[in-house]
Amino acid sequence: MIHNLELYEYSKIMSEVKLTLWDNLPDFAIYCDQLLQIVTDEISFMQIDDEKLITKSMVNNYVKWGMMPKPVKKKYEKIHIAYVIVITILKQILPISKIKNGIQLQVALQGNEKTAYDSFCEAFEESMRKVFVPILEKSSPYLLEEREIKYEKLAISSITTSLSNKLLTEKIIETKINKNNNKDKSEGEYHG
Repeated sequence: MIHNLELYEYSKIMSEVKLTLWDNLPDFAIYCDQLLQIVTDEISFMQIDDEKLITKSMVNNYVKWGMMPKPVKKKYEKIHIAYVIVITILKQILPISKIKNGIQLQVALQGNEKTAYDSFCEAFEESMRKVFVPILEKSSPYLLEEREIKYEKLAISSITTSLSNKLLTEKIIETKINKNNNKDKSEGEYHG
């Protein structure tokens, strides 16, 4: 049984993560600052302290490295937002060099960027639920439910599950360290 309220609350938030699907992304041209704000809001669940998950220079590099289409007259559209969301999430677990190839593979398997992006969102949300919901059920032992995955979605499902497991592992370590630090502080106090 989970005795850690912090881990429980975190798992509740993470199991309910929803990414904005393609058709609900802004359908008009925006500037880079607006793109950064949209992406930052979208992935706020991954935010740790004041760490910047996305910056203008990162976006410029993604364009320069051919990871995403170039903006038109310094304006970005929904395709750019989708690319930046996916790249920002995936770089938490994959090297940048592999992300470009992975995105290209997914677009080829799914037929177009819209379908590939929506499939990524679906796989990510499912992975987050599969990894974090068992924490909420407070059962022991932790049971990770089986999944049946179509071959064309195997890569995307694997990487999103890896990221979900990474986020859970980091939170477990953080809460254990916080618990031990608080225990050490209370034991170190003079009670005489």
